[in-house]
Amino acid sequence: MNDTDLLDELEQLAARRIGLRIPDDAHDRFAGMLHERAAHLGYASLGDYRTFLAGRQATGEWEEFARAFTTGETFFFRDHGQFDLLRLRLLPELIARHRQDKTLRLWSAGCASGEEAYSLAMLVDMLLPGGCGWNILILGTDIDSVAIAKARRARYGKWSFRMIPPALQQRYFHLEGGEYVLDERIRRMVTFRVSNLAGEPFPDPDPELDSGSELHGMDLILCRNVFIYFTSAAVFAVAAKLAAALREGGYLLTAHTELIGHPVQELESRLFAEGVVYQRRVKESAPAPAIRRVQVREPVPSPTSPLAWESRHAPAPATPPAPPVPAPTASAGEALLKEAKAHADRGEFDVAEQACRKALAVNPLAATPYFLLAQLAQIKGDSTQAKDCLNKAIYLDYRFVAAYLELATLCERAGDILRARTLRRAALGIVRTMPDDAVIEQYETTAGDMKQWLAQWERDVIPIPN
Repeated sequence: MNDTDLLDELEQLAARRIGLRIPDDAHDRFAGMLHERAAHLGYASLGDYRTFLAGRQATGEWEEFARAFTTGETFFFRDHGQFDLLRLRLLPELIARHRQDKTLRLWSAGCASGEEAYSLAMLVDMLLPGGCGWNILILGTDIDSVAIAKARRARYGKWSFRMIPPALQQRYFHLEGGEYVLDERIRRMVTFRVSNLAGEPFPDPDPELDSGSELHGMDLILCRNVFIYFTSAAVFAVAAKLAAALREGGYLLTAHTELIGHPVQELESRLFAEGVVYQRRVKESAPAPAIRRVQVREPVPSPTSPLAWESRHAPAPATPPAPPVPAPTASAGEALLKEAKAHADRGEFDVAEQACRKALAVNPLAATPYFLLAQLAQIKGDSTQAKDCLNKAIYLDYRFVAAYLELATLCERAGDILRARTLRRAALGIVRTMPDDAVIEQYETTAGDMKQWLAQWERDVIPIPN
């Protein structure tokens, strides 16, 4: 076998063992490292070294390649938009879901030196101070044993805090010998271990057995900025394993667009202003007790809106109005909106946008299509259009809680903290007028739960800045 064929085979071996994709501009660096490591370990030829790499004793050696071809770049609360989504929506939803059994299982996969896993722990501590009697697992894993050892020490330099507000840093860290040391109580909330996502079989085939592995039954998995280093086949395989490791209804959060183009049958996407989140499908079961749902009104004008003014001052009809007849355009608009959501869930964002526009052509006073258009605009990175759509949704339905909250997030990300707080307080004012069992459709949660989350936010506002 010539060197070219051998190098190709070793690239394929790297893909199988650790999922590693060698970029086109890194082939020479990969070849150089192979020769360097073979010489360092005393192998006479690259072929002998290949035999070693294919064996079971090469785990530590593959760590060297993972460390060399990935950055390991991380810091606390990296991507504040996604952490806002976790803090204000996903984690509160999971806590509400497990209020009876009081268990919560969270996994930071590819956690590097631990900042992401500890960020999760801090969020949980804000939402469930002191644990509140809950059984909480927060797991951090990475293929790099050196990074995991650093994570366990929980001592960090200033660079790890470049996205964290001073109040939060002072709350959970103290300075010692030029390093910031994490509070011991938060450190003990997180369990770390070395794990090879591509090479390790998980979840456990029978999680009821005590196999020593925790990689099953997760409520939330963060796997961000990991798939960018994987081959296409590894992305699909690892995403499928992560999906299987989730409980029904559990969430997988990746970096933006990492799984677009790699659909996983068990996952369905949910669109938020902060990006796409993937949720493990829930199997159909017996219907739950009925909860009274509050339908979005299309439109619901405020007392001071032009629509309300026109209705008060319109001339009286000369003859009694005809009996109301269901308008076919309304049902057509609803069908188009349902179609738009289905396309968005499949990642067909352009087609979803077209369906939203058609829905608005049928019913120009509908607020919900503007809400979905705002989410689609965020996926494209167009925050200006997203804000415009959300403002229109609020104008058409002044009680559209989700639109207020989405717009608040966008304002916060743009640095307009005052308006963001005003919008969230407006949302809190609205949900306080709603029955506790009324459902806020966009978030699949009750007004009672939303009331508690927003009230807690008002008491303990810790904004994560740009």
